[in-house]
Amino acid sequence: MRMISSISARSSNLFQQSWKSANSVPTSMSQATKPVGHFPVPFITFGFVSLFLGVATEMMGVFDGLTTSLREVWKSGGLGFEAEMGLPGIVGVMISSAASFGVIAAILGTPGTGRRLVLGVSALILVVALIPAFAVWGIFWKPFGVILSVVWAWFSGMIYTGTHSMPCEGGEEPVDKNVIRLEGDHMTQQHSNQADG
Repeated sequence: MRMISSISARSSNLFQQSWKSANSVPTSMSQATKPVGHFPVPFITFGFVSLFLGVATEMMGVFDGLTTSLREVWKSGGLGFEAEMGLPGIVGVMISSAASFGVIAAILGTPGTGRRLVLGVSALILVVALIPAFAVWGIFWKPFGVILSVVWAWFSGMIYTGTHSMPCEGGEEPVDKNVIRLEGDHMTQQHSNQADG
């Protein structure tokens, strides 16, 4: 019986030690490092995807019911409209592209999640503020496609900057070890133009 209890105690100790070593993480690797983010590719990709999303949903008529309800609200307030603007018209595409690409550029170039949230909320407020600004001129502004493109650009930028270390936050790519740097003494040394041979 004594032999069984000692074997049981040894196996229990071995199990605990192996469990601790398997679950222990070195302190230098406890935090996963985020990859370095870049500006041009996400800027172009997210900007065009968000613009396409806004234009496509307006062309498919996804927001027609909301647009009609908004128009009725304005008309019940005594406003008459002479024209209509928004996506997929050229003015709507221009405003939506400026808003989408502007939000992406601001999100990718601004450090800090709080600042990025403020930028997104500010962009949404500006897009919604176009509704009464155009109404003053007698133009009905269809805002929903532009709002969708701005929200999608903001969402995409927040996800990308949350998973990458951006250059504005001090994220830099590691220098390759086998690349010769062009700074230093070797550039100022005089070399002969004759071949050694």
